[in-house]
Amino acid sequence: MYFRGIRFRTVQQKIRQPTRETLFRCSQQSHCRLRTTSSVQAPLSTVAQRDEDEIDEDVQRFATYCMREIWSRHDNFRSPGNEFSNADVWDKPVEELLEDSTSELPKLPESHGVPEEILSKFDPENPPSNLEDLQYWLECESQQESVQKYQNILQAARDRSDYSSLGMVQKLVVEWYQPLRDEIEREQMRYLAGPRRKTMSAYGPYLLCLPAEKMAVILANESILHCCGYQNTGNGVTLGSFANRVGAAIEAELTVQQLLQKRLQEGKKERNVSKDSNDDDDTAEKGNDNVEIETWMYEANHLEQFMEEISKKNKRVRLGTAMYHARRLLENNEEWDTGKKVQVGAALVHILLEKATVKNSNGKRECAFAHNKVYLSEKQVGFVKMHQDVYNLIAKDGHNSTMPISSRQKPMVVPPKKWVNPRKGAYKWLKSKLMRIDGSKLQEEALWGADLSVVCDGLDVIGCIPWIINSKILAVAKQCWDSNIVLGDIPPRNDFEVPPKPTRPDHFPKILDKTSDFYKEHLEEIKEYFYAITKHNRMKQKNMDLISLRASTILKLDQAEKFERFDKIFFPYNLDFRGRAYPIPPHLSTVGSDLCRGLLTFAEAKPLGNRGFYWLKVHLANLAGNDKISFDERASFTDENMENIRAAVDDPFGENRWWMSLEDPFQALATCHEIVQAIDSGNPETYQCSLPVHMDGSCNGLQHYAALGLDLSGGKAVNLCNLEKPQDVYSGVMKEVICRVEEDASKELDFDESTENLSKDDKQALRSNRGAKLVNGLIDRGVVKRTVMTSVYGVTFIGAMNQIKEKIKEKLEDKGLDIDELESEIHSASVYLARVTMDAMGKLNPGARQTMNWLTQCARLIAKEEYPVTWISPIGVPVVQPYRRTKPHNIVTILQTITLADDGDDLPIHKQRQVSAFPPNYVHSLDSSHMLLTALEMDKRGLYFSAVHDSFWTHPCDVDEMNEALRDCFIELYNQPLLEKLKETWELRYASIDFPDLPAKGELDLEEVRSAKYFFQ
Repeated sequence: MYFRGIRFRTVQQKIRQPTRETLFRCSQQSHCRLRTTSSVQAPLSTVAQRDEDEIDEDVQRFATYCMREIWSRHDNFRSPGNEFSNADVWDKPVEELLEDSTSELPKLPESHGVPEEILSKFDPENPPSNLEDLQYWLECESQQESVQKYQNILQAARDRSDYSSLGMVQKLVVEWYQPLRDEIEREQMRYLAGPRRKTMSAYGPYLLCLPAEKMAVILANESILHCCGYQNTGNGVTLGSFANRVGAAIEAELTVQQLLQKRLQEGKKERNVSKDSNDDDDTAEKGNDNVEIETWMYEANHLEQFMEEISKKNKRVRLGTAMYHARRLLENNEEWDTGKKVQVGAALVHILLEKATVKNSNGKRECAFAHNKVYLSEKQVGFVKMHQDVYNLIAKDGHNSTMPISSRQKPMVVPPKKWVNPRKGAYKWLKSKLMRIDGSKLQEEALWGADLSVVCDGLDVIGCIPWIINSKILAVAKQCWDSNIVLGDIPPRNDFEVPPKPTRPDHFPKILDKTSDFYKEHLEEIKEYFYAITKHNRMKQKNMDLISLRASTILKLDQAEKFERFDKIFFPYNLDFRGRAYPIPPHLSTVGSDLCRGLLTFAEAKPLGNRGFYWLKVHLANLAGNDKISFDERASFTDENMENIRAAVDDPFGENRWWMSLEDPFQALATCHEIVQAIDSGNPETYQCSLPVHMDGSCNGLQHYAALGLDLSGGKAVNLCNLEKPQDVYSGVMKEVICRVEEDASKELDFDESTENLSKDDKQALRSNRGAKLVNGLIDRGVVKRTVMTSVYGVTFIGAMNQIKEKIKEKLEDKGLDIDELESEIHSASVYLARVTMDAMGKLNPGARQTMNWLTQCARLIAKEEYPVTWISPIGVPVVQPYRRTKPHNIVTILQTITLADDGDDLPIHKQRQVSAFPPNYVHSLDSSHMLLTALEMDKRGLYFSAVHDSFWTHPCDVDEMNEALRDCFIELYNQPLLEKLKETWELRYASIDFPDLPAKGELDLEEVRSAKYFFQ
């Protein structure tokens, strides 16, 4: 950026101490570069450099302010009678502390913005004209924004003389900020003066990566946000997890600083070239000089200046060693391993434990966090827990005060960089990986040796689709949140009432007559206790879940508000290890929940044309849950509910709240708006619509299995064939399960639990009979859907049982039954129903089961030889399954020795997981191939396309053409001999293994997929 010929440099200075008169004189000499030195560590100071032939009063005022800030922060710069000790300061309430700083920041003209001000003035209503510069800013915004954010909050509170507006989290961070920062500074100096502890040698260089100011803000934020979620777990958060999170946050900020440094160096080169080519051009405009933003980190010259004073006092200073480690760290692009993150995180957590305090109910200060060691399974585990008074203050203050700092990986305001290799693409500055490898070097090596042109092109296509925020849906979602309307993803803002924790009864005596009344009474007390403690823990868990749900909602709404006024936003994509594509931004994206999808719409609108309005109607019926009837019947459903649709648009919070009862209410409301506006336009065919319409695969995993084995019966069940009505495999399984349950429930057994000498079969029959009677009449499509859907993805029996158990509990609660009292009966019934459901699936999909069994057998043979299962997807993505046995290793930290689990590539494979995970992982690599091939085909046709795995999106007017494209790509994909190629590659790679013959193919004609109306629907 250029600001009238004046360059501002933000640096972390280590300066010698001159006299106060020298400092003042220097601040007035704005025609030269400000140069000051001191033995104390200066604050994050901003100094100016300008041309010698110009003088600017704004720069003079700003330089004077910087000097005043140095004087105000250090005792030896204060005027007589104005000294005070740190102890005096931090015994004051935060309100009094804030009042102590009354100096007003001199404001610079807009054209003289400095980095801190630029970062603090993000205004969606008035973004910079250069979106490229704004994108760079957004990627480096997070922690820099946080430091400046608290300064702005304090200044605004001073201006209003009102500190009640500060949220409790803001007050806590403000109160902890200075002692944390000062102690971090002292720890940095201790390391530079020569480490006195072995552990300091390990983490010391990492403490020099960032200024203490920034580390203090990161530490305070992470401690509050992370510990809040574990407050009700008993012991708190494990020290290893907490330290790793803090260390990861420091590493993430360092990455941004490295990128800033790189950008700065590139900018210098560009300016030098430009200057050399324009030396004789006296007419060049002075408004074209770049603002120089230097990184907020310790570089060699800063370390040298900082070491001068220490060297005078301590002849044993290891200056060379300290500088070597610090410079090596700053210039190193490799990721920190878990051990390094834990060590530096533990050092900062140690500072937090000593310096962060809170006033208790008696007005005395206590540590805000406590570190305890607990023995679990004969191992000592460290825990960190927040003081209950801190948690109570945060909870009492409301959940807006716990607004998390913004995520670095946000939507982009310019198209993402094209992927050119596994480590280059997506964001402009931020490090991004093509694949989320999770530390597997084998996987990364395979990527570098593969031809990734197809997958890179596919990710580029879907990443370059422009989106905008749907302001109407955002306004409704914000009102739901503000009014505490629980809807879809928006959770309640009030906690559930937790019953008091019961007192555990005394233990039984060692010798007790089990036939006595005392024994029976005591047994009843034990049952009542377990019933009460189960209810108590369940409600506590519900409230803990609400914490994360609220934070997630706040993040989504916050990002939607921030990007609402942009004409275009983009979502860069990368892959998981199976090759499935995901947006990189974690909170607001198309792969998110109903709320996220409702908030997003294409940036470009297109006329609905002949068929677009019809597909809008079908889309609304799908979102309402009426997706198992014909397309014409779905369009009729929308016509029949036109009065409800208009009511939703005219007054979404009026008496008619029909839209709130739909399966996906926010997406449905967005569709209602488009339908009403199209009708009111007078000619729906010419109405410009930007809402994406979805076409979803019919139990897509089974579709891929049916195509692999050319299974005709399975293909019909999942709509690979041309049928008049859509088939529903879930309903087929449901009917089979209902028949089996009714049959078992109708049986009258001539024995019960009191019968002596029951055989194993009799006991099983008794459990099945009781389970069938409990769930009889409760089974619908929803009870079996998740189990059927995940069966092709390798769901275990335990997983299926838990899925069914969750649904059964919901239905029993709706009937008014106490599920805690029925816990054991519900568990037994869920085991029974899971077994019946999985039996029914095997009968209805024999072809899929045959292919799945072959894949499992092959994986078992590979794992038996201690190899990870590997393959190459149809679009060239190499996949290495990462499952390995973990190996514990110890990390010595300043607080305690922490045991970490290592799962590196040199460890033995986890055979069971390698085998059980392979069939679903292989199918995922196939569905991702189909999706990315369809994206490329749609791009060739000049059409918008986005997708969430097996849900394909485009403009309403282009649905018919997308349906044609996705069928063409599916047929082209499965006309290849995929299983044959898979076996051939395995036989080459694992020559010593004798693989079984391929399963026999069926009689499915893939060409019939072209005319299969409900293949995607």
